[in-house]
Amino acid sequence: MMLPKKDGHTHTPFSHQNSDEVFDAYIERAMTLGFETYTITEHAPLLSGLSLPGDYAVVTDEDIVQVKRETARLIKKYKQQITITKGFEVDYLANNEVNMRRFLRDNQTWLDEIVLAVHFIPDDVGELRPIDYTAEYVSAHFSNLLADPQKFYQRYFQTVAQSVEAVIGLDVPVRIGHLGLVKKFQKVLNLPDYSDGIYRQIGDILQMIQARGYQLEFNAAGLSEPENGEAYPDNDIITAAQDMGIPIIYGSDAHRVHDIGRHFDLLKEVLK
Repeated sequence: MMLPKKDGHTHTPFSHQNSDEVFDAYIERAMTLGFETYTITEHAPLLSGLSLPGDYAVVTDEDIVQVKRETARLIKKYKQQITITKGFEVDYLANNEVNMRRFLRDNQTWLDEIVLAVHFIPDDVGELRPIDYTAEYVSAHFSNLLADPQKFYQRYFQTVAQSVEAVIGLDVPVRIGHLGLVKKFQKVLNLPDYSDGIYRQIGDILQMIQARGYQLEFNAAGLSEPENGEAYPDNDIITAAQDMGIPIIYGSDAHRVHDIGRHFDLLKEVLK
């Protein structure tokens, strides 16, 4: 299939996870690599009251003001050279759909597209915790579930299914981001492959994505993570989604300039 040269998942100098590189350098890197479309999808601010590690990177409302201002400047500066679209990576938090819709509604005039992502699932005592912080953190808060990793996977994909079912309330493209983040620390935690039951669960999610008219992201970040080494999702799931006619959109999930475009050619090989 013809794969559009689009990076559909990128972050900004306001994500608090990267260096002090200037925002313009991200766009110029994308242009150097021949990308035709570049989507800025900074994290939406998280709800207050979540149990977070002290140094967990959080984007604030003040950051979003600057992201919007800088994005407008970049669109104007580079409009003759590359198409820049605007979005958010929105965290799905179980039982907090009303707040998610309120945020999206408040920003609907700015949004071109949405990356809908699950970073938080209920831990062993039912408290929402991030699964993307460190392997040690995951081990400490999900130890009971990790005694049977398939139950850990099951809880994650149950939450993903809830995110796909959630009412977004806006008529913009929605992309399910980094499906399979539950395996981020698979090499450190010695996580096994998904069981047949988990693959059936994933298959059901793909059917839901198809029915909703959503897109699926090929997120390249996991390929660069030494604790993982695979894309989100893995190639077999990408191929299954492609066979179902689900649009596959590449995302570098870049937090630094050199992340832009990473492993794009691998997706081209998978989708041949």
